[in-house]
Amino acid sequence: MTASVPHHDIMATRPRRGDTFLGIGLVLVGALFLLGQLLHLDFSRYGWPFFIILPGLGLFLVAVTAAGRVSQGLAISGSILAITGLVLLVQDLTDDYESWAYAWALVFPGAVGLGLLAYGLLAGRPQLVRPGIRTSATGLVLFMVGAIFFEGVVAISGRQFGRTTGILVSALVIAIGAAMLAANLASRRPSDSR
Repeated sequence: MTASVPHHDIMATRPRRGDTFLGIGLVLVGALFLLGQLLHLDFSRYGWPFFIILPGLGLFLVAVTAAGRVSQGLAISGSILAITGLVLLVQDLTDDYESWAYAWALVFPGAVGLGLLAYGLLAGRPQLVRPGIRTSATGLVLFMVGAIFFEGVVAISGRQFGRTTGILVSALVIAIGAAMLAANLASRRPSDSR
């Protein structure tokens, strides 16, 4: 004769998501604080972007572990927050806020594509991977073109490319553009023959 376990006892043995995420958040905040204490980091000066990065990562974790239609939106929102925080952290460390003139492309469309890509891979939704790659690549290309223009031509941060760097960067931009054109033309041929 087997004893049945009451339903409420089974539920008590499963980990609750809210507690899990709160625990993860506390561990991350504690580790960050400990790291600051050990390395004598001034988080009041350089640590504030983590108040944007960590909630973004938390939203993304919730999206990956939750089920439902809202999960994809949470993944994208979390990715946007985390990438915005990372951009702000780099700008704060380098004191280069002028880079927002082109760094916005890393947030939109770059972070949107990264959120789609990561969510598609982690949540088993392969139909989101290709659009995620395409959108992320678009953001990266816009960022690179903007960086080349604003840093190399306009010298928005007060730095300008030397002659050799300028030639190499120009050749890289031409190569990326040519590769994009070739890929676009190659993808159109099979569909035109139908």
